[in-house]
Amino acid sequence: MHVKSIFYFLFLGLICSCTSVKRYNAHIEEEIPASKLKKDVDFAYKKLKRYHPKLDLYISEDQIDYKFDSFKKTINSPLKRNDFFIKFFPIFESLGHGHTDLYPVFKRLNKKEKKKYKNSKSAFENYSFFLQSDSIYLIQDFSKTNPINSGSALLAIDDILIQDLVKKYKTSLYGDGYNKTFSDNLFNRTFLNYITLEQGIKDSVELTFLMGSNVISKKTFRSFPKPKKEIAKAEVVTTKAAKDIQRQLKIKQKRYGYDKTSKTYSKDLSFPTNDSTIAVLKITNFRKGKIKELYKDAFTYIKNHKVKNLILDIRNNGGGYIKDAHYLYAYLVEDSDKFLGKKIVKSKTSFGKTLYNLFPIPSYPILWLGSGYTFFSTTKNTDNEYELHMPFSFTTIDEDLIYKGNLYVLINGGSYSASSLIAANLQLKNRAFFVGEETGGDFNGTVAGLMPDFKLPNSKLKMTVGTVYLSPIEKRAEIGHGIYPNQEIKQTLKSKIKREDSELIWVLKDIKNDNSAYKKIIPNGIIYQH
Repeated sequence: MHVKSIFYFLFLGLICSCTSVKRYNAHIEEEIPASKLKKDVDFAYKKLKRYHPKLDLYISEDQIDYKFDSFKKTINSPLKRNDFFIKFFPIFESLGHGHTDLYPVFKRLNKKEKKKYKNSKSAFENYSFFLQSDSIYLIQDFSKTNPINSGSALLAIDDILIQDLVKKYKTSLYGDGYNKTFSDNLFNRTFLNYITLEQGIKDSVELTFLMGSNVISKKTFRSFPKPKKEIAKAEVVTTKAAKDIQRQLKIKQKRYGYDKTSKTYSKDLSFPTNDSTIAVLKITNFRKGKIKELYKDAFTYIKNHKVKNLILDIRNNGGGYIKDAHYLYAYLVEDSDKFLGKKIVKSKTSFGKTLYNLFPIPSYPILWLGSGYTFFSTTKNTDNEYELHMPFSFTTIDEDLIYKGNLYVLINGGSYSASSLIAANLQLKNRAFFVGEETGGDFNGTVAGLMPDFKLPNSKLKMTVGTVYLSPIEKRAEIGHGIYPNQEIKQTLKSKIKREDSELIWVLKDIKNDNSAYKKIIPNGIIYQH
């Protein structure tokens, strides 16, 4: 092909791409007729009733019918997509199922904008914030120009009032059941996303703070990467020793699930004091890393260091793969074969049909076999529910590495889904002492499994639906609340400003005090109670 032709088609593709993005963003601002929005409500409810196995777990079916019918009656005029989202998501929140969710529509970037912002640092890069009592406070201002005092209240970002932002979006984040710790926790970490939703990506923003009795505004700018010619070339690794170090680092990053953006590992073992018999195993998520190898590595290290007190940190762990959580569990208890209770689905075909939503058309012949297997693996149980009899995980571990010492578990509202399942199982066995706050996930289980995405036909809002009710090995009488800590400790503005890990500090003090609080929960050195 002629060079000019190549450039022509590249130019044409760029123009088409820009036009497509421009058209997509324009659609977000278009108003959708009320009649079409009502059809979206019907579509969403139809999918929920077809796939969700425990829709009426927290509120009755009659209440759900009433909510959807009443909501449709309130739609009397055209709405923009995200305005429709604001009105619709409270219905989803009232269901109490965190994996069943509705999402707003964000504007897209064209290729030129993507290139511009690819390596840029956010205008908020120099600031860390903390949510307390529905207000946002500054933890630290890292900028060198007229820094704002820590503890100052953030009043507004440009023309968006923080109190309006909290009121408008915080309840769109919800865990399982009735507790509120999940929404507080997640909004605390993601509230800036809603600023982007409201006004898109900007090169600069104006922050308004209440510092003492004074209202102060400060302009902050996005920083962009330097031109390539100003970037120093990385030093070339030539020596064999240096290459070996680099190779080992790459192996560790792959095995322990390294995240380049946050520069942290999914799983990380550390020793917080000079005493090597005290270790912290921080699990950020159950999604990344080569779990079979990394857990064997970690617990071999724990055994070799003769660890007597292990602190399992699953704060802000939103869950992930059941198999990952089960592997960790297998290293903490002796009888770990069973990790889940009954796996409940909506019907004999609902789980199999979900497969077709998650995979491309060319894979349908293979999926036909898979859906057939799930059909014959689903039977009605004595409670007249459809129960799925197929394994969700396998674990094979070296039993000599099972940890049998004291176990503390740090939890908070961000401990959710698979994190809540492992925490519930450990608490059922009286295997661990829990420190922190109530988890965001329900003690008795969560509706997750395969979660298909559905796009509402007119508003184009995305909806996810949990399809399998996953529960721990046993349930408790109370529903709708998470795993309660034995010692409740909540992060405060004061501790955040001081950069204190209050929960870890408390545990270390209890260990120093001969595990006095721990022994009250797990007395006489008993490690397990069956």
